Amino acid sequence: MTRALSNKGQQTREAITAAARKLFAERGFHGTTLADITSAAGKSPAVFYRYFDDKEDLLAVLAESFLRDVLSGLPVRLPESADDTEFFTTAVTGYWNIFKQNLGLMVAVAQLGSTQQRFAEVQNEFRRFGMDIVRASVLRAQEQGYGADLDPDHIALAISLLFESFTVVYLRPDAAALGVHSTDEDAIRTLTTIWKKTVYGH
Repeated sequence: MTRALSNKGQQTREAITAAARKLFAERGFHGTTLADITSAAGKSPAVFYRYFDDKEDLLAVLAESFLRDVLSGLPVRLPESADDTEFFTTAVTGYWNIFKQNLGLMVAVAQLGSTQQRFAEVQNEFRRFGMDIVRASVLRAQEQGYGADLDPDHIALAISLLFESFTVVYLRPDAAALGVHSTDEDAIRTLTTIWKKTVYGH
């Protein structure tokens, strides 16, 4: 729903979205009820329906807002040389922090994206954003005489999906169950190494 809101209305809407974002991160989308959200926000279900059609509509609003923030941020330059580790580290750090802060949203969008086009489109927009950066890095490396045998489109898709899957598992309890001790620094270093070595070969 798109409508002009009063200051009070805006505050109410923000209280609901903030509560939902926190609960989705803690409990997952399917583990969070509408009653959980309204209770955490200190609002009634009737008030909720003034702003959102249902829980899925709320998730879509949060996901689309998150996507706009991603697309308007993270300005990334291209690598200056094969030794430009800073480019890769900066890009991966930015990606990691955004994904970590919005893990509940990303997981929920992925779950619903398998059956609902609205969420599949949001997920693919996020993927395309990552693919564009990886593709550009491959093309830059090829201009510099590296990776002539790499297909920029396929590498972009493979790296972006690897990042996505790795991040989701690594940031959830699954990593510990797999015998991996997870830290942000290790994750960023690992993803940086994979991307840089794929593009430059070392």
